[in-house]
Amino acid sequence: MMKIGKRALLVAAGCMVLLCGCTKSNIVQPDASAAEEPDFNIYNNIELDMDQFHDEVNEICLDENDYPMADSLDFTIDEDKALIDVTIVVKDGTSGEDAAEYADAVLKSINDEAAVQDYNYGESGEDTFGGFFQDRETNLKIYEKSAYESDGEPMYETDIPADTYMTFDIQD
Repeated sequence: MMKIGKRALLVAAGCMVLLCGCTKSNIVQPDASAAEEPDFNIYNNIELDMDQFHDEVNEICLDENDYPMADSLDFTIDEDKALIDVTIVVKDGTSGEDAAEYADAVLKSINDEAAVQDYNYGESGEDTFGGFFQDRETNLKIYEKSAYESDGEPMYETDIPADTYMTFDIQD
């Protein structure tokens, strides 16, 4: 019995010696070449990642819990014409007031996602769509789902001049 205990103790001590001697710790003195310096440079004219941009706006604006009236939305940005086309589709039976509030939230979300990718754009606020819309005209169309699917008329359509905030008065 004593022989097994001594043998186990010797094996354990040997393992400890081997493990301690064969490793290099980077915890106390990390390799200086592996550490990157933070980039404090200011960059202008950042190109937005449009796939991520659309995904993030859709994730926010099509959330069933926050926007139960939402069905779908799409937007295109034509930088050459300084134009944003926004198409919002709400569920059938959505009130004009709810559609108007949702359109306001969508435009502000588009701006705020642009501001996440390029901090040069000011965030939206109570009376502003935000800095992304400062130099861009916006064409907004709001459809009920059945009208959109049948290529019908939008329940509301407007052009918003650049750097303009407006509310939407949508009649039921």
